[in-house]
Amino acid sequence: MKQIPCLKHDGSYLLFIKQDKDKTEYVCEECCMDLEKQKIKVELLKLIHIKNALRSPEFLLSKLDLFPFLSQFFGELDIYLERNMNIILNDFQTQFSNIQNALQAIYKELEKHAKGVLEMKQKISEELKKIIKFDQFKQIEGNLEQLGDSINQEAIEQNEQILHEYLKDLTKNNCQELNQKLIEMLDRIKREPRDPKEEQYPQYRNLEEQFKQLNAKQIEFAKQINLIHFGQFTKIYDSKLVSFQQSQKIINIIQSKLNKNVTNFSQIHLGTRDGLNGQAFWNKVNGKSNLLMIFKSKSGYIFGGFSPCQWNQNLNSYVQDNTMSSFLFSQTHDQIYPLKDANKQNAIYCHQSYGPYFGSGDIYIGADFQNGSSNLGNSYQCDQYQITNKNTHLFGQTTPNIADCEIYQVILT
Repeated sequence: MKQIPCLKHDGSYLLFIKQDKDKTEYVCEECCMDLEKQKIKVELLKLIHIKNALRSPEFLLSKLDLFPFLSQFFGELDIYLERNMNIILNDFQTQFSNIQNALQAIYKELEKHAKGVLEMKQKISEELKKIIKFDQFKQIEGNLEQLGDSINQEAIEQNEQILHEYLKDLTKNNCQELNQKLIEMLDRIKREPRDPKEEQYPQYRNLEEQFKQLNAKQIEFAKQINLIHFGQFTKIYDSKLVSFQQSQKIINIIQSKLNKNVTNFSQIHLGTRDGLNGQAFWNKVNGKSNLLMIFKSKSGYIFGGFSPCQWNQNLNSYVQDNTMSSFLFSQTHDQIYPLKDANKQNAIYCHQSYGPYFGSGDIYIGADFQNGSSNLGNSYQCDQYQITNKNTHLFGQTTPNIADCEIYQVILT
């Protein structure tokens, strides 16, 4: 790209595009400094570098006022140039080569250790022969073998007596002398000088480090592959109730609270298909955890809740959420209501005679999905919003009067 001079500053060239609400202009570095002097704030991160923008549409999009997750996506995607990917692959190739070399070095190390073990065994064996007078034992047994066909009972008894005296002398004083000699011998061999590095298996430890580095590279590479395959664009695809923006907000909250990735949503209940009543509800949710429930009232209000807790129709009790990841939401008002720490023991309530029940009546939907109530703020935080009527805020009226319902099991990794 040919450099274009800045007409306001001699010797400077236009490098950036500065986009404001009312106008867009080309600026150089000195233009930016002049604006700062005039106390006009210049957000450097929002400046569009002309050369980079011409090179990559991803870079250009990352600088526009998109949804944050879209800006982040295109910003990260811009990094993955062919050159960068080749560098990553070359790093893998180097790592594989290092591991192969490490494996060969380990084999030599193990060979050396095996030889050392056998040499030590031989040394111990030679010492034992001296301590127990092994040649004498062999001679006793050899005398018996030399008799051959002329062996008789008297000769056997005579040899047994000699063997008895040998063993008696060897084990005298309850083997105290023998035990002491063996301990001294082993201690002496143990104290013989050795290379301390050999005992620490340096080559094996080097291999462990190589595998750690490989694993770290693989994790980073997996993140990039996940990005290219739109890994973070998980969406509640089947939902007719929540918007794309709302689904992204829900996903972000679940992931941040549980420190896990949301990989899918499995629809387990659809009110218009399975029925809007307590029996149909419990037939689908009983025994399941990580459920996201979305409701639409007859007033058109859309609201719901998520909890990692297990729904059990026979529990007849509250369920505690130690993860503090349960929350309620209103798409109509674009609001999120997190579980209060002081009320984590009341995350959800399970009773076969009721329908969905969150908190201490924050959301209570009766078995007919028409009756119920809402006392928002009892267990779920809503003081951050100026809510005039907490009883009608979610439903649009005092009772839920559910017109539609979607329940998903959130799949996490």
